[in-house]
Parts: sequence; C-alpha cells; structure tokens
Amino acid sequence: MTQLQVYSTTAKLCELCAHEYETRNEVASAALAYKCMEVAYMRVVYCKHSSTNGDRHELQATLNIAPPGESPSSSASDVDNLNNQVIAEKAVLSKGTGSHVSGPHVVVARNRPNFVRLLDFTQDVNFAMEATRKSQNAFAVACATLEDAHKNDCICSIKRVIDFSFQDLEELIRLVKLAMEAISRSKFGGARN
Repeated sequence: MTQLQVYSTTAKLCELCAHEYETRNEVASAALAYKCMEVAYMRVVYCKHSSTNGDRHELQATLNIAPPGESPSSSASDVDNLNNQVIAEKAVLSKGTGSHVSGPHVVVARNRPNFVRLLDFTQDVNFAMEATRKSQNAFAVACATLEDAHKNDCICSIKRVIDFSFQDLEELIRLVKLAMEAISRSKFGGARN
C-alpha cells in the first residue's frame, strides 16, 4: 500500500468508527473519530498537493487563463486566439473520438486526466472540511452533555485534539489516547456517582 492509500483507508475507517460512536450516542468519542478522519483526509490532500498544483498550472496554460495576480488581456486578438483554439480542439475531438461537442465548454481528451485529478483532489478537501464540521458539532454536543465538574478534564482533552494540526501524527495519536482515557474516566466517574 502506498502512503496515500493508507491515509485514504484510514479516513474511511475513522468515518465508520465515528458513525458507530454516534449510533451509540457517544458523541465525545465521535468527535475524536471525526477529527482523525479530518487529519487523514488532510494528509491525503497534502500528499496530492504538488501533483495537483502541476495539473492546475497545465490546465490554466491550456485554457489561456492568467494565473492569479495577473490581469488578463482583453484584446480582440486574444479572444480570436482562444476561439480558434476551441474550434481546433472541437475539430480534433470530433474527428478523433467521434463524440459530439457543443458550446464553449470543451474538455480536450488530453486534459481529461488533469480534470479528474483536480476533481478528486477537490473531493478530498471537501471530505476533510466535512469531517472538521462534524467533529466540531459532535464536540459541541459533548460539551453540553459533559458539563459536570468531574468531566472538565475530558472536555479539555477533547478540545486539545480538536484544535490540533494534521502535521504531527505522533503527537495527535498521543492526544487522542489521552482524550479516550479521559472519556473512559468520565464514564466510570459518572457511573459511580
């Protein structure tokens, strides 16, 4: 397995764990699982970033889009050049693949892999952001249900995990372990009272 596959599989496993915790109404543990899912997807994004950035530059060049910070020229010759390029690409596509192309939105066959990689990258970013949202929501619910003074340590431990970056995996794992121990103590302490 590649590092990318490990992170992707880990993200999916963490999502399954989070859902299981939610079905058992263990929102504090679900918050941690969603945070782990977020971190795994952020590691996927981090691994893909350099190749995706290259795809973005290549597509910008192909589509004659000015990079951010540069103002595009609006001269008639530039518009003509773009129209001629689109017409030429339409002709190549219709002759080469037999498909029908209409309108100005043309995905040239040679650019399709770039688009697919960019869409895949975007999906991973969306999964990470969704996991962040779910982690924060579960944490908010956990805070509301764990207001007892005995559970303050539990809330602080979970908060440290929720606020932690995705860069230092060993420290994140240590913090998750401490938070899980605090959750167990709070359950045990709550059962005894």
